[in-house]
Amino acid sequence: MQHVVTPTVVFDLDGTLVDTVPDIAAALDAALARYPSSCATSAREAAAMMGDGLTAFFWRALVAKRLHLEAEEATDALHDFLAAYRRSPATLSRLYPGIRSLLAELTAAGVHTAVCTNKVEPIALQILDQLGVLKVFDAVVGHRDDRPKKPDPFPLVEAIDRAGGSKHRALMIGDSEPDSRAAAAIGIPVILVSYGYCPVPVRTLTATHHVDDARELRSQILQLISTSPDAPLSAH
Repeated sequence: MQHVVTPTVVFDLDGTLVDTVPDIAAALDAALARYPSSCATSAREAAAMMGDGLTAFFWRALVAKRLHLEAEEATDALHDFLAAYRRSPATLSRLYPGIRSLLAELTAAGVHTAVCTNKVEPIALQILDQLGVLKVFDAVVGHRDDRPKKPDPFPLVEAIDRAGGSKHRALMIGDSEPDSRAAAAIGIPVILVSYGYCPVPVRTLTATHHVDDARELRSQILQLISTSPDAPLSAH
């Protein structure tokens, strides 16, 4: 009797499933409001500073805004920024167009789905819950002190395992190099979206496919998971 392995689709969060930049920018502006020289942060400016987590985002923002703060003052502002974001991580954030229906279609088809993000796990859970899609996912793996970040493949492997899947029949959806490298490290396909927060042109990164919107993403996912149930999803 043939053993059928259900495909597992693992999604990055920021810049892939959810446009989180508006809430991050709002938290930054709140933390820096005491400095008259700090003007409002546009979505484009914030997106350009994304990658490597909120702390790295904050330090990049100080450089971009040319705010020369003393070390203690900068640390206090960082803590204010992180606190402001934790209080309100999903007020302005939205799922990208077409993502909700794509997730519903994958769930209806019995596909395992998971999230693997470098965002702090409780905040990732809160965002997905407030946007009404948390229950869609079989697993959500975010950053914790005892877990490395992508591009280390460990959190991706954990996401697949916790979703009930196998890397033999799994693929990664992301928007940046850490997603691509984590997938490559365990030999699974990766689809990179162009609408996210990649600091370089996304098509310069190695991927099985590059897509521009949820319609193209759906097409490529369905093509990859429609292979024979005993065959691995091809990374080539």
